[in-house]
Amino acid sequence: MNRHSVLGEPGARRISPFLFLLVVVCFFLAFAGVSCNTDAAKSGLQALGGAEGVSGANAVAIDSCLDSLKGVNVVSYTGWALVFGKDPTITSLPPACDTGTAVTANDAAQVNIGPQLLGILGLVAIGLALLCAIAGAFGVARGRSRALAAVIFGTGSIALLVLDQLHVHDVLISKIAASAGSSVPGFNVTAYFNVNPGVGLVIAVILLAVAVLYNVGALVIGEAPATVAIAPPAPDTGATPPVLEPPPPPP
Repeated sequence: MNRHSVLGEPGARRISPFLFLLVVVCFFLAFAGVSCNTDAAKSGLQALGGAEGVSGANAVAIDSCLDSLKGVNVVSYTGWALVFGKDPTITSLPPACDTGTAVTANDAAQVNIGPQLLGILGLVAIGLALLCAIAGAFGVARGRSRALAAVIFGTGSIALLVLDQLHVHDVLISKIAASAGSSVPGFNVTAYFNVNPGVGLVIAVILLAVAVLYNVGALVIGEAPATVAIAPPAPDTGATPPVLEPPPPPP
């Protein structure tokens, strides 16, 4: 197996459809999540507790609750939720934080941020890249035009998804800032929450980067060179070839 069949145009033509299709599947996974900044929350709540005279038992319960929330996304948005404006998923509180209140559909609706234009454009770019890749796999589009289209749409979708994540971060921070408790003097509620990229977004960007690199390789290496058939040399029989005598001169 030579490098052209793996890294050149034939390899990129075979692998690209699967990579772009996996990116579309990643939209079913989390693209953004909101977690508690437990360290900041501990400091703030302990200071507030000291001022209000919270008992030691309550302070221990607060610390236990916050420890169980460390690294947990209490609200998660899939890629499809960001594209179509669907309600996010709210994680049930761990037992250490259980207040006996169940999560309702109304709670999820309150943290719905609607469809995100950058996410929509990113999905469209991925769809175009997938169409180009499928056309290449069936031989409809081949060569540099197919690879160049895959590189352009793949790179554009990476940029759009990253920009969408930055925009979603700002939207969620603004929504948190406008929530209950934000009007308390000296209390910055946004300091107690983190907005994190989801695992689906991370995997999608990695797959897109791999697809782009494969197609850049296809542009650089191109198709495999044509094979020229060379006839094998005649076997040596050891016989002396006949010597041809010139014809006699005419009389």
